[in-house]
Amino acid sequence: KRAAARRRTKRDPPPGRTHSSALEEFHALKTRLWTVFDIKGHVVEFCQDQSGSRFVQQRLEVADELEKHAVMQEVVPALSSLRNDVFGNYVLQKILEHGTPAMRREIRDLLKPDILALSLQMYGCRVVQKALETVEDEDLPGLLDEFRGKAVACIHDQNGNHVVQKMIEVAHQRTKNVDGPRAVSFVLEDVLAQIVSLSCHPYGCRVIQRILEHCADDEKERALDAIRSCHGALLDDQYGNYVIQHVLQYGREGDRDSILGLIVKGGLLTLSRQKFASNVVEKLLKYGNARQRNAIVREMLKKADEEGNEASVVLLMVRDAFANYVVQTTLDVVAEGEERRALLQELNEHSTQLVSVQPCPVYISEKNPSPSLTLLLLYRKIIHLRSILLPK
Repeated sequence: KRAAARRRTKRDPPPGRTHSSALEEFHALKTRLWTVFDIKGHVVEFCQDQSGSRFVQQRLEVADELEKHAVMQEVVPALSSLRNDVFGNYVLQKILEHGTPAMRREIRDLLKPDILALSLQMYGCRVVQKALETVEDEDLPGLLDEFRGKAVACIHDQNGNHVVQKMIEVAHQRTKNVDGPRAVSFVLEDVLAQIVSLSCHPYGCRVIQRILEHCADDEKERALDAIRSCHGALLDDQYGNYVIQHVLQYGREGDRDSILGLIVKGGLLTLSRQKFASNVVEKLLKYGNARQRNAIVREMLKKADEEGNEASVVLLMVRDAFANYVVQTTLDVVAEGEERRALLQELNEHSTQLVSVQPCPVYISEKNPSPSLTLLLLYRKIIHLRSILLPK
Protein backbone atom coordinates (compact mmCIF):
# COMPACT_ATOMS: atom_id res chain seq x y z
CA LYS A 1 0.00 0.00 0.00
CA ARG A 2 2.79 2.41 0.85
CA ALA A 3 4.63 1.63 -2.37
CA ALA A 4 1.44 2.23 -4.33
CA ALA A 5 0.90 5.55 -2.55
CA ARG A 6 4.45 6.65 -3.36
CA ARG A 7 3.91 5.80 -7.04
CA ARG A 8 0.88 8.07 -7.26
CA THR A 9 1.58 11.31 -9.13
CA LYS A 10 -0.30 14.58 -9.18
CA ARG A 11 -2.24 13.42 -12.27
CA ASP A 12 -3.11 9.96 -10.99
CA PRO A 13 -6.58 9.63 -9.42
CA PRO A 14 -7.01 7.33 -6.40
CA PRO A 15 -7.45 3.66 -7.37
CA GLY A 16 -10.83 2.97 -8.92
CA ARG A 17 -11.58 6.63 -9.66
CA THR A 18 -11.30 8.98 -12.60
CA HIS A 19 -10.67 12.71 -12.58
CA SER A 20 -13.66 15.03 -12.77
CA SER A 21 -13.85 17.68 -15.47
CA ALA A 22 -13.19 20.30 -12.77
CA LEU A 23 -9.87 18.74 -11.79
CA GLU A 24 -8.88 18.19 -15.42
CA GLU A 25 -9.63 21.85 -16.11
CA PHE A 26 -7.55 22.86 -13.08
CA HIS A 27 -4.60 20.83 -14.38
CA ALA A 28 -4.94 22.47 -17.79
CA LEU A 29 -5.54 26.10 -16.68
CA LYS A 30 -3.24 26.67 -13.75
CA THR A 31 -2.57 30.27 -14.77
CA ARG A 32 -6.17 31.13 -13.95
CA LEU A 33 -6.83 32.67 -10.54
CA TRP A 34 -8.75 29.94 -8.73
CA THR A 35 -10.54 30.00 -5.37
CA VAL A 36 -12.24 27.26 -3.40
CA PHE A 37 -15.60 28.49 -4.69
CA ASP A 38 -14.50 27.49 -8.20
CA ILE A 39 -14.17 23.85 -7.15
CA LYS A 40 -17.36 23.59 -5.08
CA GLY A 41 -18.47 19.98 -4.92
CA HIS A 42 -14.98 18.75 -5.80
CA VAL A 43 -12.94 19.82 -2.74
CA VAL A 44 -12.41 16.25 -1.50
CA GLU A 45 -11.24 15.14 -4.94
CA PHE A 46 -8.79 18.05 -5.04
CA CYS A 47 -7.53 17.13 -1.55
CA GLN A 48 -6.62 13.65 -2.81
CA ASP A 49 -4.69 14.97 -5.82
CA GLN A 50 -1.12 16.24 -5.40
CA SER A 51 -1.49 19.57 -7.17
CA GLY A 52 -5.11 19.93 -6.05
CA SER A 53 -4.12 19.38 -2.43
CA ARG A 54 -1.37 21.97 -2.72
CA PHE A 55 -3.90 24.45 -4.13
CA VAL A 56 -6.35 23.92 -1.24
CA GLN A 57 -3.52 24.28 1.28
CA GLN A 58 -2.41 27.57 -0.30
CA ARG A 59 -5.98 28.90 -0.27
CA LEU A 60 -6.38 28.02 3.42
CA GLU A 61 -3.32 30.16 4.22
CA VAL A 62 -4.88 33.30 2.71
CA ALA A 63 -8.64 32.58 2.61
CA ASP A 64 -11.22 34.53 4.57
CA GLU A 65 -13.53 32.75 6.98
CA LEU A 66 -16.23 32.21 4.33
CA GLU A 67 -13.84 30.36 2.01
CA LYS A 68 -12.50 28.29 4.89
CA HIS A 69 -16.06 27.27 5.77
CA ALA A 70 -16.56 26.17 2.16
CA VAL A 71 -13.62 23.78 2.60
CA MET A 72 -14.92 22.52 5.94
CA GLN A 73 -18.38 21.74 4.54
CA GLU A 74 -16.91 19.17 2.16
CA VAL A 75 -13.91 17.98 4.17
CA VAL A 76 -15.69 17.09 7.41
CA PRO A 77 -17.96 14.38 5.90
CA ALA A 78 -14.91 12.84 4.20
CA LEU A 79 -12.56 13.14 7.17
CA SER A 80 -12.10 9.39 7.60
CA SER A 81 -10.76 9.05 4.04
CA LEU A 82 -8.58 12.17 4.13
CA ARG A 83 -6.84 11.82 7.50
CA ASN A 84 -4.51 9.05 6.29
CA ASP A 85 -4.42 10.01 2.62
CA VAL A 86 -1.01 10.72 1.10
CA PHE A 87 -2.15 14.20 -0.01
CA GLY A 88 -5.34 14.77 1.96
CA ASN A 89 -3.58 14.70 5.33
CA TYR A 90 -1.81 17.95 4.46
CA VAL A 91 -5.14 19.75 3.98
CA LEU A 92 -6.28 18.67 7.45
CA GLN A 93 -2.99 19.92 8.88
CA LYS A 94 -3.57 23.30 7.22
CA ILE A 95 -7.06 23.52 8.68
CA LEU A 96 -5.63 22.80 12.12
CA GLU A 97 -3.00 25.48 11.55
CA HIS A 98 -5.03 28.22 9.81
CA GLY A 99 -8.65 27.43 10.63
CA THR A 100 -10.72 29.31 13.19
CA PRO A 101 -10.67 27.99 16.80
CA ALA A 102 -14.09 26.43 16.17
CA MET A 103 -12.83 24.66 13.04
CA ARG A 104 -9.76 23.32 14.81
CA ARG A 105 -11.85 22.04 17.69
CA GLU A 106 -14.31 20.34 15.33
CA ILE A 107 -11.50 18.52 13.50
CA ARG A 108 -9.88 17.44 16.78
CA ASP A 109 -13.18 16.20 18.19
CA LEU A 110 -13.73 14.08 15.08
CA LEU A 111 -10.20 12.67 15.30
CA LYS A 112 -10.32 11.96 19.03
CA PRO A 113 -12.22 8.61 19.04
CA ASP A 114 -9.67 7.06 16.66
CA ILE A 115 -6.61 9.03 17.69
CA LEU A 116 -4.59 5.99 18.83
CA ALA A 117 -5.15 4.06 15.60
CA LEU A 118 -4.48 7.22 13.61
CA SER A 119 -1.20 7.73 15.48
CA LEU A 120 0.05 4.39 14.14
CA GLN A 121 -0.62 5.28 10.51
CA MET A 122 1.96 6.72 8.14
CA TYR A 123 0.10 9.92 7.26
CA GLY A 124 -2.42 9.95 10.06
CA CYS A 125 0.33 10.37 12.66
CA ARG A 126 1.21 13.70 11.03
CA VAL A 127 -2.34 14.95 11.48
CA VAL A 128 -2.26 13.92 15.14
CA GLN A 129 1.04 15.77 15.66
CA LYS A 130 -0.41 18.92 14.12
CA ALA A 131 -3.49 18.57 16.33
CA LEU A 132 -1.19 18.46 19.37
CA GLU A 133 0.76 21.49 18.18
CA THR A 134 -2.35 23.61 17.66
CA VAL A 135 -4.54 22.49 20.56
CA GLU A 136 -5.68 25.20 22.99
CA ASP A 137 -4.26 24.99 26.50
CA GLU A 138 -7.58 24.04 28.06
CA ASP A 139 -8.05 21.15 25.61
CA LEU A 140 -4.52 19.71 25.90
CA PRO A 141 -5.05 17.44 28.95
CA GLY A 142 -8.15 15.87 27.42
CA LEU A 143 -6.36 15.12 24.17
CA LEU A 144 -3.34 13.66 25.95
CA ASP A 145 -5.55 11.47 28.16
CA GLU A 146 -6.50 9.48 25.06
CA PHE A 147 -2.98 8.01 25.20
CA ARG A 148 -3.05 7.07 28.87
CA GLY A 149 -2.02 3.43 29.23
CA LYS A 150 -1.19 3.24 25.52
CA ALA A 151 2.05 5.22 25.35
CA VAL A 152 4.35 2.19 25.15
CA ALA A 153 2.38 0.74 22.23
CA CYS A 154 2.90 4.03 20.40
CA ILE A 155 6.58 4.19 21.32
CA HIS A 156 7.21 0.78 19.77
CA ASP A 157 5.60 1.86 16.49
CA GLN A 158 7.55 3.52 13.68
CA ASN A 159 4.84 6.17 13.33
CA GLY A 160 3.44 6.33 16.85
CA ASN A 161 6.78 7.17 18.45
CA HIS A 162 6.75 10.52 16.66
CA VAL A 163 3.39 11.30 18.26
CA VAL A 164 4.75 10.55 21.75
CA GLN A 165 7.79 12.74 21.08
CA LYS A 166 5.47 15.54 19.98
CA MET A 167 3.38 15.12 23.14
CA ILE A 168 6.47 15.68 25.29
CA GLU A 169 7.62 18.69 23.25
CA VAL A 170 4.17 20.33 23.25
CA ALA A 171 3.71 19.80 26.99
CA HIS A 172 7.04 21.55 27.60
CA GLN A 173 6.02 24.51 25.44
CA ARG A 174 2.93 24.99 27.60
CA THR A 175 5.05 25.69 30.70
CA LYS A 176 2.88 28.70 31.59
CA ASN A 177 -0.06 26.34 31.89
CA VAL A 178 -0.10 24.57 35.27
CA ASP A 179 -0.98 21.33 33.47
CA GLY A 180 1.91 21.82 31.00
CA PRO A 181 4.90 19.51 31.39
CA ARG A 182 3.15 17.32 33.97
CA ALA A 183 0.30 16.56 31.56
CA VAL A 184 2.52 13.79 30.13
CA SER A 185 3.63 12.36 33.49
CA PHE A 186 1.92 9.09 32.57
CA VAL A 187 4.37 8.72 29.66
CA LEU A 188 7.29 9.04 32.07
CA GLU A 189 5.78 6.39 34.37
CA ASP A 190 5.40 3.94 31.49
CA VAL A 191 8.92 4.63 30.24
CA LEU A 192 10.58 4.27 33.65
CA ALA A 193 8.95 0.86 34.07
CA GLN A 194 10.83 -0.35 30.96
CA ILE A 195 13.84 1.94 30.96
CA VAL A 196 16.46 -0.58 29.75
CA SER A 197 14.45 -2.15 26.94
CA LEU A 198 13.19 1.23 25.69
CA SER A 199 16.67 2.78 25.85
CA CYS A 200 17.90 -0.04 23.61
CA HIS A 201 14.95 0.31 21.22
CA PRO A 202 15.33 2.28 17.95
CA TYR A 203 12.22 4.36 18.71
CA GLY A 204 12.23 4.18 22.50
CA CYS A 205 15.65 5.83 22.73
CA ARG A 206 14.25 8.86 20.87
CA VAL A 207 11.41 9.29 23.37
CA ILE A 208 13.83 9.09 26.30
CA GLN A 209 15.99 11.76 24.67
CA ARG A 210 12.92 14.04 24.45
CA ILE A 211 12.18 13.38 28.13
CA LEU A 212 15.69 14.51 29.09
CA GLU A 213 15.33 17.62 26.91
CA HIS A 214 11.85 18.75 27.89
CA CYS A 215 10.45 17.27 31.11
CA ALA A 216 10.15 19.24 34.34
CA ASP A 217 13.28 19.20 36.53
CA ASP A 218 11.93 16.75 39.13
CA GLU A 219 10.74 14.37 36.41
CA LYS A 220 14.07 14.66 34.64
CA GLU A 221 15.78 13.75 37.94
CA ARG A 222 13.69 10.58 38.16
CA ALA A 223 14.57 9.67 34.58
CA LEU A 224 18.28 10.28 35.19
CA ASP A 225 18.20 8.14 38.35
CA ALA A 226 16.56 5.28 36.44
CA ILE A 227 19.06 5.52 33.59
CA ARG A 228 21.97 5.68 36.02
CA SER A 229 21.19 2.16 37.20
CA CYS A 230 21.92 0.84 33.69
CA HIS A 231 24.70 3.09 32.38
CA GLY A 232 26.93 0.08 31.76
CA ALA A 233 24.33 -1.76 29.68
CA LEU A 234 23.70 1.25 27.46
CA LEU A 235 27.24 2.55 26.95
CA ASP A 236 28.03 0.55 23.80
CA ASP A 237 24.52 -0.35 22.69
CA GLN A 238 23.65 0.80 19.16
CA TYR A 239 20.66 2.76 20.48
CA GLY A 240 21.39 3.04 24.20
CA ASN A 241 24.54 5.04 23.52
CA TYR A 242 22.36 7.92 22.29
CA VAL A 243 20.57 7.95 25.63
CA ILE A 244 23.92 8.05 27.44
CA GLN A 245 25.07 10.91 25.20
CA HIS A 246 21.93 12.84 26.17
CA VAL A 247 22.61 12.11 29.84
CA LEU A 248 26.05 13.67 29.40
CA GLN A 249 24.53 16.73 27.74
CA TYR A 250 21.45 17.26 29.93
CA GLY A 251 22.34 15.37 33.09
CA ARG A 252 24.06 16.17 36.37
CA GLU A 253 27.74 16.23 37.25
CA GLY A 254 27.22 13.03 39.21
CA ASP A 255 25.89 11.31 36.08
CA ARG A 256 29.01 12.33 34.19
CA ASP A 257 31.20 11.03 37.02
CA SER A 258 29.35 7.70 36.89
CA ILE A 259 29.99 7.37 33.15
CA LEU A 260 33.62 8.46 33.59
CA GLY A 261 34.03 5.68 36.17
CA LEU A 262 32.68 3.13 33.70
CA ILE A 263 35.07 4.36 31.01
CA VAL A 264 38.06 4.09 33.33
CA LYS A 265 36.94 0.67 34.59
CA GLY A 266 36.19 -0.67 31.12
CA GLY A 267 39.40 0.73 29.70
CA LEU A 268 39.59 3.95 27.71
CA LEU A 269 41.41 2.21 24.85
CA THR A 270 38.90 -0.64 24.63
CA LEU A 271 35.83 1.61 24.67
CA SER A 272 37.29 4.22 22.34
CA ARG A 273 37.88 1.51 19.76
CA GLN A 274 34.20 0.58 19.78
CA LYS A 275 31.87 2.20 17.27
CA PHE A 276 29.19 3.36 19.70
CA ALA A 277 31.12 3.76 22.96
CA SER A 278 33.65 6.05 21.26
CA ASN A 279 30.83 8.55 20.68
CA VAL A 280 30.06 8.48 24.39
CA VAL A 281 33.70 9.23 25.27
CA GLU A 282 33.70 12.17 22.85
CA LYS A 283 30.47 13.51 24.35
CA LEU A 284 31.94 13.28 27.87
CA LEU A 285 34.92 15.29 26.70
CA LYS A 286 32.60 17.88 25.19
CA TYR A 287 30.23 18.30 28.16
CA GLY A 288 32.43 17.21 31.07
CA ASN A 289 34.21 19.64 33.40
CA ALA A 290 37.95 20.24 33.50
CA ARG A 291 38.50 17.55 36.16
CA GLN A 292 36.71 14.93 34.09
CA ARG A 293 38.55 15.88 30.90
CA ASN A 294 41.91 15.76 32.60
CA ALA A 295 41.05 12.32 34.02
CA ILE A 296 40.59 11.05 30.47
CA VAL A 297 43.92 12.56 29.41
CA ARG A 298 45.65 10.77 32.30
CA GLU A 299 44.15 7.50 31.05
CA MET A 300 45.56 8.27 27.59
CA LEU A 301 49.03 8.72 28.99
CA LYS A 302 49.09 5.32 30.69
CA LYS A 303 51.07 2.47 29.15
CA ALA A 304 49.39 -0.48 27.49
CA ASP A 305 50.87 -3.79 26.38
CA GLU A 306 49.62 -4.91 23.01
CA GLU A 307 51.05 -7.97 21.28
CA GLY A 308 54.14 -7.77 23.44
CA ASN A 309 54.82 -4.13 22.62
CA GLU A 310 54.39 -1.45 25.25
CA ALA A 311 53.11 1.95 24.15
CA SER A 312 51.06 4.76 25.59
CA VAL A 313 47.29 4.40 25.19
CA VAL A 314 47.09 7.57 23.11
CA LEU A 315 49.56 6.24 20.51
CA LEU A 316 47.41 3.15 20.08
CA MET A 317 44.28 5.27 19.87
CA VAL A 318 45.48 7.50 17.04
CA ARG A 319 45.87 4.46 14.77
CA ASP A 320 42.31 3.25 15.34
CA ALA A 321 39.33 4.00 13.07
CA PHE A 322 37.18 5.25 15.96
CA ALA A 323 39.58 6.03 18.81
CA ASN A 324 41.48 8.64 16.78
CA TYR A 325 38.40 10.87 16.90
CA VAL A 326 38.52 10.74 20.69
CA VAL A 327 42.10 12.04 20.54
CA GLN A 328 41.12 14.84 18.16
CA THR A 329 38.23 15.89 20.41
CA THR A 330 40.57 15.84 23.40
CA LEU A 331 42.98 18.22 21.67
CA ASP A 332 40.04 20.50 20.85
CA VAL A 333 38.49 20.76 24.31
CA VAL A 334 41.10 20.15 27.02
CA ALA A 335 42.28 23.45 28.46
CA GLU A 336 45.90 24.49 28.88
CA GLY A 337 47.49 22.77 31.85
CA GLU A 338 49.80 19.99 32.95
CA GLU A 339 47.73 17.21 31.37
CA ARG A 340 47.42 18.95 28.02
CA ARG A 341 51.12 19.70 27.85
CA ALA A 342 51.97 16.09 28.72
CA LEU A 343 49.63 14.81 26.01
CA LEU A 344 51.11 17.09 23.38
CA GLN A 345 54.60 16.13 24.46
CA GLU A 346 53.79 12.41 24.07
CA LEU A 347 52.30 12.95 20.61
CA ASN A 348 55.14 15.25 19.59
CA GLU A 349 57.83 12.78 20.59
CA HIS A 350 56.22 10.10 18.39
CA SER A 351 54.88 12.37 15.65
CA THR A 352 57.05 10.73 12.98
CA GLN A 353 55.51 7.34 13.78
CA LEU A 354 52.01 8.75 13.30
CA VAL A 355 52.58 9.24 9.60
CA SER A 356 55.24 6.63 8.87
CA VAL A 357 53.69 3.57 10.50
CA GLN A 358 50.97 1.82 8.51
CA PRO A 359 47.61 1.98 10.29
CA CYS A 360 46.28 -1.21 11.81
CA PRO A 361 43.51 -2.98 9.88
CA VAL A 362 40.41 -0.95 10.61
CA TYR A 363 36.70 -0.92 9.98
CA ILE A 364 36.06 1.44 7.10
CA SER A 365 32.86 3.39 7.70
CA GLU A 366 31.16 6.69 7.00
CA LYS A 367 32.79 7.99 10.15
CA ASN A 368 36.24 6.98 8.97
CA PRO A 369 36.38 6.73 5.17
CA SER A 370 40.15 7.08 5.05
CA PRO A 371 42.23 6.11 8.13
CA SER A 372 45.49 7.33 6.61
CA LEU A 373 43.97 10.73 5.84
CA THR A 374 42.65 10.93 9.40
CA LEU A 375 46.12 10.28 10.78
CA LEU A 376 47.57 12.97 8.54
CA LEU A 377 45.00 15.51 9.71
CA LEU A 378 45.69 14.58 13.31
CA TYR A 379 49.42 14.95 12.70
CA ARG A 380 48.90 18.44 11.27
CA LYS A 381 46.82 19.38 14.31
CA ILE A 382 49.61 18.17 16.62
CA ILE A 383 52.25 20.17 14.70
CA HIS A 384 50.07 23.29 14.86
CA LEU A 385 49.40 22.96 18.59
CA ARG A 386 53.05 22.17 19.31
CA SER A 387 54.14 25.38 17.59
CA ILE A 388 51.76 27.36 19.78
CA LEU A 389 51.94 25.67 23.16
CA LEU A 390 55.14 23.71 23.62
CA PRO A 391 58.32 25.49 24.70
CA LYS A 392 60.93 25.72 21.95
